[in-house]
Amino acid sequence: MKKIILAPALLCFALLAMVPGSASISDAGEYLRKNVVTRTLPNGITVILLNRGYAPVMAFEISFRVGSVDESYRTIGGAHLLEHMLFKGTDTIGTKNWKKERVIQARIEAVGATIDRLKLASPGNSRLPELEAELHRLEEEQAAFVESTPYDAIYHEHGAVGFNASTSRDRTGYYIELPASQLEMWAKMESERLMNLVFREYYLERSNVLQERLMNYDSIGTGLLFERFMAAAFTAHPYRHPTIGWRSEIPFLSLGEIRDFFREHYIPSRMTITIVGMQDTAKTYEVVNRYFGRIEPRPDPSPVSTGEPRQTGERRFTVNFEASPYLIIGWHKPTFPSPDDYTCDVIAEILTGGKSSRLYKALVLEKKIASSVEAWSSAPGSRYDNLFTIFAAPRPPHTAEELERAIYDEMERFFGDVSEAEIGKVINAMESTMVFGLETNKGLARTLSYYQTVYGDWSYAADYLARIKKVTVSDIRSMKEKYFIESNRTVGMLKDSRAAGGKP
Repeated sequence: MKKIILAPALLCFALLAMVPGSASISDAGEYLRKNVVTRTLPNGITVILLNRGYAPVMAFEISFRVGSVDESYRTIGGAHLLEHMLFKGTDTIGTKNWKKERVIQARIEAVGATIDRLKLASPGNSRLPELEAELHRLEEEQAAFVESTPYDAIYHEHGAVGFNASTSRDRTGYYIELPASQLEMWAKMESERLMNLVFREYYLERSNVLQERLMNYDSIGTGLLFERFMAAAFTAHPYRHPTIGWRSEIPFLSLGEIRDFFREHYIPSRMTITIVGMQDTAKTYEVVNRYFGRIEPRPDPSPVSTGEPRQTGERRFTVNFEASPYLIIGWHKPTFPSPDDYTCDVIAEILTGGKSSRLYKALVLEKKIASSVEAWSSAPGSRYDNLFTIFAAPRPPHTAEELERAIYDEMERFFGDVSEAEIGKVINAMESTMVFGLETNKGLARTLSYYQTVYGDWSYAADYLARIKKVTVSDIRSMKEKYFIESNRTVGMLKDSRAAGGKP
């Protein structure tokens, strides 16, 4: 199953009970097609609106078809850093006196750029200590004018919950839930932070991102393993780059280049606004158009042109770290709209979708050689061809090598005896699981937004279950020689570098 929190919308039977007149509706996909309103602003922004529920509350999501896959070697980590910067405010929000602060801001940008340039070209330059002291002094001076977390305070005052953002390989999203009466306030706030972004505290935030990386990646064995696994599996395609950025590059992410990346990629034609909840969709659209229609359209950036060469031999590597052993195995496969993508979703669910799944039952419950096992059919993203990936942790005293062999044995058995009854059972389970993500405005907004942003059309969500119901035994068995072969495989192992018994 796709490792996203967004459940396909065809399964939103739970929402129907909350919609007046829904008793006669037997197909939620039909309901969505009839009730979801899709419009495009004159500047190119896609707007998705769905009126539902009785409580005057709405879920808002702004998403961009921009992620780390769109970065160049000079901006790796830029999309993630921009996510941080968009919480810093504008020339009217987050500042106590922009007229005075802007002078300091300009000086900070000039000094910071000089420091970065010297550190790269002449790391021993005698001017660096003086410049770094000047930057620190300017940052302290600016702090007197900066209001910390300005959006949190404003939104909290207006009854908001769930104010947050996320960045992945494929997309960036900003989301919040608010009383319906705050629609115009939200539209004004969000449109202005896109139009008038101030790169306030850029160098401080860049350092924070480096610390985030040290805590969540460099100090965690599985984090390092996953990062290096993707770099091994993708030798050319930008899916190989970590979303947070490489440790060596984060300290040198140029403010000028990140600003240019923002201007070039965070544009109306790559932007989707999704609003779900009790509303008059015509009035909502009018408000959205009034505020977001002010954003200037700009040309689309060049698409990702680097394709991943066909893999012609197994790739294998080991990471030694003070952590429990772990294993990742991946095979290249196509993404949507290939029918094979849906088939791989079903395979993932049969293999690890719950305690009665093939690999979990055999390796965790019966043989007890694994403590966990999980399949992800769309790693690390879905906009481009990706990987079918298995993650597994051996249970001591069993080794990662032993667990790897056992996984291949179970998969061989699976491809040989999978049945239509097993497929049907799993699809029913997938349907039941998906319902829970669609009972809320937020869940529906995330689903519609995801499909529109990544695949270009939210209505693909409404067809998802119908597509996986077409998967047959023959389809699954054909995957074995097509993708699940040694020459198409990448294997990464995390080995505990500590002494026997797990002690340093």
